[in-house]
Amino acid sequence: MAIQSTEGAEPYDLTVVIPTFNEKENIGPMIRAVHEICTEHKIFEEILVVDDDSPDGTAGIVRSLQESMNNLELLVRHSNHGLSPSLYDGILAAGAPLVQCIDCDFSHPPEKIPRFYRCLRENGCDMVIGSRYVRGGEVRNWAFHREILSFGAATLGRVLIPHVHDSGSGFFAIKKAILDEVTLTPRGFRMGFEILGKAGWARVAEIPITFKDREMGESKLRWRILLQYLVQCLSILEYNLVQRRSNAIARSWRIYLAREVPERC
Repeated sequence: MAIQSTEGAEPYDLTVVIPTFNEKENIGPMIRAVHEICTEHKIFEEILVVDDDSPDGTAGIVRSLQESMNNLELLVRHSNHGLSPSLYDGILAAGAPLVQCIDCDFSHPPEKIPRFYRCLRENGCDMVIGSRYVRGGEVRNWAFHREILSFGAATLGRVLIPHVHDSGSGFFAIKKAILDEVTLTPRGFRMGFEILGKAGWARVAEIPITFKDREMGESKLRWRILLQYLVQCLSILEYNLVQRRSNAIARSWRIYLAREVPERC
C-alpha cells in the first residue's frame, strides 16, 4: 500500500473518500465536482482517492491533479481489493473527524454532500445514509433484476437493522469516532451495513437520493457479492449475539419497536 499526500495548513472539516478501480473517465470530473460543491458551501474538505491499483491510469490522473490541489490525497492499495476494504482503509486514513463516502461513477449525487455534513455537524447524527427507499428516494436506469436484488437485500438488512430502510447504500457519512474500539470485517459492497451492524452509533439519519446507474465505465456488480452479503449478515449476528461486542441490532430494534420518528435532516 502506498500513500501520496501533501499536508493542509488547517484541520479539515470533512474527508470525502472516493474509492476507484478503472475510473479514468470519471475521477477528474468527480474530484472537481466535490471540490466545487464543498467550496461553495464553505466546507474545508480533504479529498481522499483510494485506488485499487487500477491498470487504466486512474492514479496517474489523480497525481496530475495533486499538482494544483493541496487537499487531494491518493492511497493506492496493492492487495485485498474490493469496495468495502477500500472504503475502510480510506476511513481509517481520513484526516478529518467527519467522513463522507461516495462512488466515483456519479451514481451518488455529490451535490448532497453539504446536507450530509450539516446532519453530522449541526444535527447531532452519528451516521447519515443516502437512501433509495425512503419517501423522495428512487433508482434510475437499473435493469429490473438489479432493482429486485437490491430491494431484496435491503429487506434482508432490515431483519438485523430494522429502523434503517437502505442499510446497503454506499453513499453515507459518519463521525469517525463511532468506530473507536470496533472491529470491522469489510467485504463485498456493503460497508455502511457493516458499520450499522457493529459500530457505536446513537443517531442515524436517512436522506432521500436519486440513485442513477453509472454514467461511464463498467458496472462491477457480480453475483458473488450476494454470497458475501449473506456471510456478512452472519458475521454481524455473531458479533452482536455470540461475541456480544456490540448491541447495534438490539439498539435498532428498540428504535423500530418504539416507533420513533426516523431522523431527518
